[in-house]
Amino acid sequence: MSEDIHPTAIIEPGAEIGEGCRIGAYCCIGPHVRLGRNNVLHTNVVIDGHTTLGDGNELFSFACIGKISQDLKFRREWVSYSLIGSGNVFREYVTVNASSMDGGSTIVGNGCLLLSYSHVAHDCVLGDKVIVSSDSKMAGHVEIGDHAIVNAKTGIVQFVRIGRFAFIGGFNKVAKDILPYCIADGFPSEIRGINKVGLERNGFTADQIKAIQDAYKTIVRSALPLKEALASLSEKYADVPEIREMIDFASASKVGLARPRKREKS
Repeated sequence: MSEDIHPTAIIEPGAEIGEGCRIGAYCCIGPHVRLGRNNVLHTNVVIDGHTTLGDGNELFSFACIGKISQDLKFRREWVSYSLIGSGNVFREYVTVNASSMDGGSTIVGNGCLLLSYSHVAHDCVLGDKVIVSSDSKMAGHVEIGDHAIVNAKTGIVQFVRIGRFAFIGGFNKVAKDILPYCIADGFPSEIRGINKVGLERNGFTADQIKAIQDAYKTIVRSALPLKEALASLSEKYADVPEIREMIDFASASKVGLARPRKREKS
């Protein structure tokens, strides 16, 4: 099956269009863009910069992928990249910016869903099957793990990490790291529990969920200093991969975990 390209679409010389792609009216494809097979671009989609898309992505009207970073440190002579996997959906007015570093990449994995008006800034890394709801924005260098969900109108501060299977509430300001498998909510966002429903839906066993719940209580709710809490969990759950992941994530945090703040007694 050959490509189906509307006559009003502008495909600049040098662009590579894979077999089976459908490109709608008034789309603009830059000279350094590479599209895999069976990508669907609805009307008025822009893909520019050194951008690569895998197979089977769908981009709705006015999505803009691969334009240069909005970081003022970026220099026009630098070459930076946007790397998009396969099976992703970019709804209306989604924007994904290229890296702000010479040779760097902004990365979106496979099977992600980015709803209307959401923004992926320079140097962000999204894993697989991430959902970003309408009008949510992430600043530069944000990392979001596989299967995480970010609800509508949430802002994520630069360098923040959101772990796998995390669930972030709507209208949040996420300024610190969110542990894997956890729910966070608030302004600023705080870790409030584990994503029990999400874990059950994704096939986690009762024993796995119980261990994750215990780790959450130890890291987030106990009075132990973080290092002591992590040491305790390392000894108790030495052979449990999910707890090791939570320990490693917390240990690597540079901006701190979004643990609840101590409230002053009235």
